[in-house]
Amino acid sequence: KFHHIKTIFFQSMIDRDTLQRFIFSDSNVRGEIVHLNQSYQTVIQQADYPENIKSLMGEAMCAVILLTATLKFSGRLSLQLQGDGIVNLLLVQSSDKQEIRGNIQWEGDSGTLSFRELVKNATLVITIEPEKGTRYQGIVPLDGNRLNQCLENYFLQSEQLPTRIWLTANAEGAAGMLLQKLPEMPRKEKQNSWEHISILAETTTHPELLTLANETFLYRLFHNEQVRLFDRQPVVFRCTCSKERCEETIISLGRQEIDEIIRDQGHMVITCEFCSTSYYFEIDQLRKLSLEIVQKQ
Repeated sequence: KFHHIKTIFFQSMIDRDTLQRFIFSDSNVRGEIVHLNQSYQTVIQQADYPENIKSLMGEAMCAVILLTATLKFSGRLSLQLQGDGIVNLLLVQSSDKQEIRGNIQWEGDSGTLSFRELVKNATLVITIEPEKGTRYQGIVPLDGNRLNQCLENYFLQSEQLPTRIWLTANAEGAAGMLLQKLPEMPRKEKQNSWEHISILAETTTHPELLTLANETFLYRLFHNEQVRLFDRQPVVFRCTCSKERCEETIISLGRQEIDEIIRDQGHMVITCEFCSTSYYFEIDQLRKLSLEIVQKQ
């Protein structure tokens, strides 16, 4: 009964940095699996991350890819945690094309602190920015002992959509799975399938989610169900920073502050917090930006 559309290969060849959707043909349930390797390594190599903060970043990156894949339009989704714990800011963004970037700021010794201890008193913010349409932002308090539990509660409160999420990460890679209940279908057995599939999925283990090929993993969980896997989609790290965006940031400072920078420093360097790219602005460039402000007034 288990259907797939490609031959099984080694996971190291096909599942790294990929998102793959699947559906249960006779049920009102859809799903997604994500594996991150190079994109995750690119992010955590930007700083000397402690192990538990690396894992938090990996789980957040997987979560954002899974959430972005639920969008039915072109745009961008951001997940942000902001609080007064060791981690004071976590921000991960992805486009509908699975182009992802992330940044995490922390201060102090994270030691062996748990998720809740790392993000003490934090608020979870999900921001959806369609290319066309209205920007949406959902803000909820963290309710759960792990990130996946907080996101499940977010879906329940904000979307009224039963959703289950599994997330895991280590120093080498990260992985995640999402199951979501679709609108009710006429047949009673389809209406009851969400509970049945959720129970089967409860046997998911983090090592299996990280290391098994998707076909093997899903067969282990749902070998008596009719599962259809769709083509894999690549996930890539891509930062949206640019010199033009930095110029916009400088202009937003205002003429007075720009002139003070010219007088006191003679130049300005802006370093992207996501990819560590540095943009250098010489005195003539700063004067030009200051003049643009005057011309617009």
